[in-house]
Amino acid sequence: MKLSKETVSLFKNFAGINSNLLLKAGNEISTISAQKNVMSDTSVNETFPIDFGIYDLNEFLGAMSLFDDPELDFSEKYVSISQGSMKIKFFAADASVLVAPQKAITFPEAEINFALSAANLNMIHKTAGVLRAADVSIVGDGSTITAVVGDKKNATGNSFSEPVGTTDKTFKVNLNVENLKMLPGDYN
Repeated sequence: MKLSKETVSLFKNFAGINSNLLLKAGNEISTISAQKNVMSDTSVNETFPIDFGIYDLNEFLGAMSLFDDPELDFSEKYVSISQGSMKIKFFAADASVLVAPQKAITFPEAEINFALSAANLNMIHKTAGVLRAADVSIVGDGSTITAVVGDKKNATGNSFSEPVGTTDKTFKVNLNVENLKMLPGDYN
């Protein structure tokens, strides 16, 4: 089997969340951080033939990058990454040593909805770096939803804000910018 560019991109994103990955037979992939505070799951175009544990996802991606157009052949103990006569045998990790979701990730129904564009997300990451701010707050004041980047513990610290939607609710959700391990794109 070959992995699409989209799936390789997802693997790279998942490696930023957790260096382990437990592929389950089928086309659903999921990950969870070691702290269990960042998680993701998605469907991919490929169908994995068996359960296969990857202990170091960056090493696996590095092995794949040695080939222009790698072919993957999964077996119980290893995956052969090959192109022509060249081959790498990448051994599976036992599932018991991996940090992986133990059950399907189910999210509750959203109480607050807003659109976060790729430009908004990019600006949040940029301003967090420039302002050396670790937090992003999503704030609803009864009419506007605003993304605020700054230090939530320092009311007089530098901050950046941008309206991202409308609401009839009053709320404040604090997130660590470091936990926004999302692929570039638009989100609802």
